[in-house]
Amino acid sequence: MSELLSAGASPDHRDRDGRTPLMIASGLGRLRPVALLLAAGADVFTVEPHMGATALHKAAQSGDAGVIGLLLDHGAFVDQQSPRLGHTPLMDAVQHKHEAAVELLLARGARTTIRNHWQETALDLALQDGAHSIAGLLRARDVADAGRLRALPLPAAVKAGDLAEVERLIAAGALLDERTPAVGGHDDDYTALGLAARDGRTEIVRVLRGAGADPRQLNGLMGATPGHEAAFAGHAEVLRVLTASGGTGAPALDLDAQGAYNGFTALHDAVWHGHGEAARVLVDAGARLDLRSHTGHTPRQLALRYSYDDIAAFLADAERHDSGTDFPHE
Repeated sequence: MSELLSAGASPDHRDRDGRTPLMIASGLGRLRPVALLLAAGADVFTVEPHMGATALHKAAQSGDAGVIGLLLDHGAFVDQQSPRLGHTPLMDAVQHKHEAAVELLLARGARTTIRNHWQETALDLALQDGAHSIAGLLRARDVADAGRLRALPLPAAVKAGDLAEVERLIAAGALLDERTPAVGGHDDDYTALGLAARDGRTEIVRVLRGAGADPRQLNGLMGATPGHEAAFAGHAEVLRVLTASGGTGAPALDLDAQGAYNGFTALHDAVWHGHGEAARVLVDAGARLDLRSHTGHTPRQLALRYSYDDIAAFLADAERHDSGTDFPHE
């Protein structure tokens, strides 16, 4: 294989069933060929055309923990669901009764709460097959996740809107930018500042920023900044706090960060849901007006698309002020 790859053979060539060499090697549990293919640039994200399985699904079916770990090290999505079945690699490892593979996938962050297209979790599959030791691993993970949430009092205080408790915890040395675990809930992978911005807790945002919480940290499954979170929900006062200079020495909010999923900035998010005041705060703070989403829209064009005429007019005025030119009617 190494000679073929050195001679220029494509590591992503498909056989007549649509499988790539990486899928085949992963399904066979062949660590060295997998390593060679990955070194040659094989695509870990490719799916085969019949069931939509990835190389990681195939590795989970083989049960080879070394191959699974290598694929994850190269960016494979641990929770990717196959379109046909809705199976994650964890579900495949459970169904094929590969206890070591299940243990590794759990250790690498695979979630137990996802359901396949029959609305079954990995635990349901284990119990159906009488795989009691694997079921024990899954249950232990659920218990551990609940314990991890209880061990994070700062996010809990933010969620409860308990300003006094937030201040007490900060004074006691709470980790400001500690992240919530990904357990399959709406609060997965948030910082305290991200939660406060999302939920409109203006005074808590002020306290967290004053203590040095980092507004550049991304939050949730969408990978949103606190600015995105506040703008999406229309929390203009939160945005005023987030965009204020403050002079605390803490890092500044990235006003123009674009989301990986749709290319939206915080300004796009504010416009998308018709939050005119939030949009004004962002523009006044210097948010760029010319950035385009993955659908090719600037914030003003997005306002026009959704018939937010007042917001579109405001943004047009802001663009004229920036450029000194008029725009054709759209």
